[in-house]
Amino acid sequence: MGGLTRLEITSFRNIGHCAIAPHPRLNVLVGANASGKTSFLEAIHYLALGRSFRTANNKPLIRIGDGETVLFAELAGGASAGLCRSRKNELERKLNGKPIRGWEGIARELPVQLLDTTSFSLLTEGPKVRRRFLDWGVFHVEHSFLSAWRRTHKALMHRNALLKQPGKLDPRQLSAWEEELVAGAVQITDSRERYFELARIAFKKALMALSPPLADAVDLHFHAGWNREHELAALLRKCRENDRAQGGTRHGPHRADLVVRAGGERAVEVLSRGQQKLVVTALKIAQGELFFDSQPQRPIYLVDDLAAELDEPNLEKVFQLLQSLGAQLFVTCVSLKAIEPVLANASRHHLFHVEHGTITA
Repeated sequence: MGGLTRLEITSFRNIGHCAIAPHPRLNVLVGANASGKTSFLEAIHYLALGRSFRTANNKPLIRIGDGETVLFAELAGGASAGLCRSRKNELERKLNGKPIRGWEGIARELPVQLLDTTSFSLLTEGPKVRRRFLDWGVFHVEHSFLSAWRRTHKALMHRNALLKQPGKLDPRQLSAWEEELVAGAVQITDSRERYFELARIAFKKALMALSPPLADAVDLHFHAGWNREHELAALLRKCRENDRAQGGTRHGPHRADLVVRAGGERAVEVLSRGQQKLVVTALKIAQGELFFDSQPQRPIYLVDDLAAELDEPNLEKVFQLLQSLGAQLFVTCVSLKAIEPVLANASRHHLFHVEHGTITA
C-alpha cells in the first residue's frame, strides 16, 4: 500500500503540463541537464511537504508567464491530494477533495524521502537539518509527537519574547511558560530517543549492506539539546539572565542534534564524498524501513541523479537496497547508460523521457 497512481503537474518550473500514471515500484526519468527532471521530483516534494528542496521562495516555482501552479495526485488506497499556489502567494490545499489548512494530512498520505545532492546537508550543515530529518521519522511513527512539538514551540516562542522585553524579567510569566516548555520538551525528547534507538539499528543494518568497513567505523549519537543529567526546569531558571544576554533560550529540544561520527570525528571531516553518499543513503533507507515497520504503507523515494559520485559496484548496492524496500521509486539520470547495469537486474519499470519540460512515456 502507498504510492502515486496518477500525478498531474501544471505550470511548475518549466513543466507546462504533464499527467502520468507512475509504476508502483520503479520510475526512471531520463533527460539532459535543465530538462525538467529535478523539477518533476520537486513538484512531488512540494505537494507532499509544502516546501521545495531547492528554494525557500515560492514564486520561481510557477512557470514564467503563468499565474499559478496546480499539483494533483491520486494515491494507492483511493486518497487524493492537491494544491494551487498563485503568484500572489495565495494557497489552496485539498485532501480527498476537501479544503484543509495545514500540511499534516497530506504529509501522512504522501510520505516522501529525498535522496539528492542536497541530502549531503545531513552531514555538512547544522543541527536544524538533522532535527528535521529525525522529526520526519518520529512524526510518522508516533502520531502524538506533532501536538507535543507544537506545544513546545509555542512555549519557547513566548519565553523568548519575555526574555527580549525591556526592563526587569517577570518571573511569574517566565515560570508559567517554562513549565509548559518542560512538559512538551520531555515528551518530544522521549519520543525522539525511542525513535533514535530504532533508527540507529536500522542505519547500521543498511550501511552494513552497502559497506561493512563503513558500518564498523560510523555511528550515530543523539543529543537531547541539554544535559539530561540536569533537570531542564532548573536549568531554564538558572540561565534566565544569560539567555537574555544571548537573545534566546539556549537549552531545550530545539537544540537537539543527530550526530554522525566516523572513528570519533565528524563524518563529514574524514569521509570521502562517495562514502558520505553511502552514509546518507543508509540514513534515508533506515527511515523508510522504520516507516514501513510502523504501518502498512511504504514511502515514496525521490532519487535525483542516482549515479552521481558512486562507482558501478556501489551504485548497484544502493539500487538493490532501495528496491528491497518495496517503495515507489522515482529515479532521474542524464543517460540510461549510467544506470544500465542496475536496470538489467531491476523489476519492471516505467521509463519517461524529459525534454524542455515535456514528459513522455
